[in-house]
Order: sequence, then C-alpha cells, then structure tokens
Amino acid sequence: RRLVLMGYGSLERLQIENRPLKEPRQGEIRIKVENSGINFADMMARQGIYRINPKPPCVLGYEVSGIVESHGIGVTQPAIGTRVIGFCNNFGGWSEYALVPADLVFAMPENMSYEEGAALLVNYLTAYLLLFTFGHLQEGNTVLCHMAAGGVGHAVGQLCKTVPNVKLYGTCSTSKHEDAKAAGYKQLIDYKKSDYVKELLLLEPNGVDLVLDPLGGADSKKCYRLTKPFGKQIVYGVANAITGERRNVLRLAKTWASNAAAGKDPLALMNGNKMIGGVHLGTIMTEYYKDFAPKAVADILRWYNDGIIKPKIDSVHALEDFSDAFLRIHDRKNVGKVL
Repeated sequence: RRLVLMGYGSLERLQIENRPLKEPRQGEIRIKVENSGINFADMMARQGIYRINPKPPCVLGYEVSGIVESHGIGVTQPAIGTRVIGFCNNFGGWSEYALVPADLVFAMPENMSYEEGAALLVNYLTAYLLLFTFGHLQEGNTVLCHMAAGGVGHAVGQLCKTVPNVKLYGTCSTSKHEDAKAAGYKQLIDYKKSDYVKELLLLEPNGVDLVLDPLGGADSKKCYRLTKPFGKQIVYGVANAITGERRNVLRLAKTWASNAAAGKDPLALMNGNKMIGGVHLGTIMTEYYKDFAPKAVADILRWYNDGIIKPKIDSVHALEDFSDAFLRIHDRKNVGKVL
C-alpha cells in the first residue's frame, strides 16, 4: 500500500492504492517501512509549489525508518534485516516499501525507535546545515529560530547545545513554550501576541548573529532587521505560503511579492555588513549529498548515542489517517514531528 498524490491540490487528491512491489535498481535498497515523516516540503509539493515537484501520480515522503528487505545490483550493506533510516531523495517514503539510494541508508542505533528514526534525517540535517555548514556557529553566538516548537526548531535547540554558551531565541505560541525551552531555548516570544522584532531588540539591541528564517514573505524583511552587523540571515522555507490544506493563489502571490521586496542587492548587503543565504535540503540531497551526508549523519548519530539529541515526536498516524496528520501541521498544532 502507498499514499498516492493523484494531482496537485487539497487532501482530496491523495488516495491509498495497492500497487505491485518494485525491485530495487542498481545502487538502491528496498526498505520495509515502519514509519515515515511529514515535512513542509511534502506539503508544498502536494500543492504543486515546491521547487522539486514530482509529477502526479506520485508518492511523496522524504524520510523513512524500517528494515532492509532487499538489495539492488552492487549493494551489500547495510545487510538484509538491518534496522535503518533512509532519505528518499526523489520522494517515495509514504509507502509500505520504499526504494532508497544505498548511500542514503544508515544503520540505526540499537536504542533508537522507529519513530525516532523517521523523525531524524530531514529535521536534523536541515538544522546541521543551518548552524554549522552555512551558519558557522561559534561559542557565544546569539541565534533566532522561528517555529521553535516544530521539528527543525527542536533540532536547532538540541544542536546548539554542542557549542558552548550559545544564546538561543525562538518564536512560537505560548502553549508550546515549555517544550521549546526543554529543547534548549533561552527566551521565547509568542508571535501571535507580541511584535517579535521589538521584543527581541529589547533583549539584543544590535540584533543577533544568526537568524534562521523558515517563514518567507514579509517576515524575511523583519529577519534582516534582526540580523546584526557581521551576522547572517539564512532562509530555508516559505511556511507563510502554506495557510491551509488547499492552495491559496492570492496568498502565494503576496508571499512571493513580499519575498522580492525583502531582497537585498549586493551593495545594500555591503553597506549593512550582513549576509543573506539559503538552504534547500532537497537539492543538496539530490545533487551534493556525497560531499555532505556521511559526516553530518555520523555526527548526528554520535550525538544521539551520547544523549545530546533526541527527536521530539508530536504524533503517529496510520496511513489511512493521513488527513489528520496533515491538518495538525496545517493548523500549526504540532509540537515536534508528525509521522
């Protein structure tokens, strides 16, 4: 069984189908899936607004946990029967079986649950890129992360603990503050009740060293305002474009227009002594993963074994309950990962 997107649009375009098993091709592994994750990339791809939109009918889903069931030509490891996590760099994870490049399949620690495994790769690889590969996080830095109680937000909180004396600020609803503080946030601002720009500038008058921006639209301009001289703003999403389970063309247009208005030409960046960059995990894991993934995953699994990180699971849903899973994210109710 697999969850198939029949066409771009609302949840009604998704349906469960039974299809014959496919054999792994050269360099692939077939995984019997125990759990798979849901990410904002999947939400955008479902509505046809993701940078990498697979053509329907198709199966979405970037990450899975499960058991190695068979090997394609040229693959011997991980051995058949091994508990693994896998990154589906061409989607395909929302299925009882998934075909994954062998280079993107990793043995799970013995004490890691399947739920934790399916919540690991997208969130923690994204956080790793933001903080270390692009952000060059250093001792004593200040960081702002929006959507602090989400999957990536929790990962950012935990990974910041690997660098001494990082001061981490975040935005999320008041009801989620306790969970976010447990992940490592020093100060949290409810963006629904307060002007987070004013609130943060009271605490850090010059701004912060690193601003992690998954919002897009008008918020990107605010993020630039909060980036201190010599600091970096790193964009890794446009969550403001997703406001419900149906595509809102007007909202999309406003978000893209605001993104353009928030852009800075090189001279403006020079005069402000700031940097703006972007991280897109989908393209990295499609085109550049051999240079990045092995060390990043090794570090993440080591930190897991050392007890420094632990994925936060919001909820686990059966395949047939996919609507409930999506709506938790659409309605911004999740605290951690939805599986």
